[in-house]
Amino acid sequence: MSGPDLISELGRQILRVVAGTAVYIAIVVLAARLPAGAGLMLTFPALNGLAFFFAGDARAASIARSMLWMPVINGVLCAAYILMFAALARTGAAEPVAWCLLLAVTLLWYASVSRRRVRAGIAPERQLGWALAVTLAGALVTLIAAVATHTDSGLAAMPGTDGWIVETILRSRLKIALFAVALAIFLPAMAYLPISDSTRGILSGMPIVPFGGLVAIAGDVGMSLDERLAVLAGMARGVWLAPAVAIWFIYGLSRVLQARTKMQPPALDAAVRSGALVAGWLATLAAIVVVGYAIETLFAR
Repeated sequence: MSGPDLISELGRQILRVVAGTAVYIAIVVLAARLPAGAGLMLTFPALNGLAFFFAGDARAASIARSMLWMPVINGVLCAAYILMFAALARTGAAEPVAWCLLLAVTLLWYASVSRRRVRAGIAPERQLGWALAVTLAGALVTLIAAVATHTDSGLAAMPGTDGWIVETILRSRLKIALFAVALAIFLPAMAYLPISDSTRGILSGMPIVPFGGLVAIAGDVGMSLDERLAVLAGMARGVWLAPAVAIWFIYGLSRVLQARTKMQPPALDAAVRSGALVAGWLATLAAIVVVGYAIETLFAR
């Protein structure tokens, strides 16, 4: 690749990272208006959607096979982190506990995605059943948790109308930075490395953002331990259904992409594919809003 071509390609990659990060910031800001959004957002399919977009329609079905495992693996490990921190934080220094748990869930993630069954993925004929099973399991665990706990606080207070967007972005700056770093690694790897579709599906579920977000709360010395535990308890309400939300996005978008017919000119085709991705993200966000309020109402009973 010549010098001008290299500079041009570098510029395109930078623009993609900036655009992807901007989309993620918009998602984080919108979710801030939602009481149970933090837990449901732990597996938001931002990288999943970009993996489909940059891989092309012909590879969507193949990538989706292993990708469908990732929300479940990430969701279970996020829930385990929250529960273990709540159990261990008062036994000693909370900050070392937070970072040790991060190391533990990271090792467990690698051990999980290295399994042959995960790399083989979910066969197309079983994907609808998989989505239904994960949804039912998540709803059941959420219901059991709601019955076992009770709060009189009702829905969490919304952010104030003045400056809440800036406040939300500043409060989420670690998550946003981690997402930008993950995107800067992910996009060039997808474009230039000879990576199998199975690996592409797994890499699209890298839990850098959710794990980083959890340790940023659990290890935040600027908050009291009670405040940290309260935030994580709120996230725990939505974490059980978070995998189902992401799985329906993966299932739906992969089916749309593999079924569509390529259009001419290429600019129109790219616009249609972009529209499908954005529509999928908006539908997922709408589902998070509806499910989040339902969860908060259920727990407030």
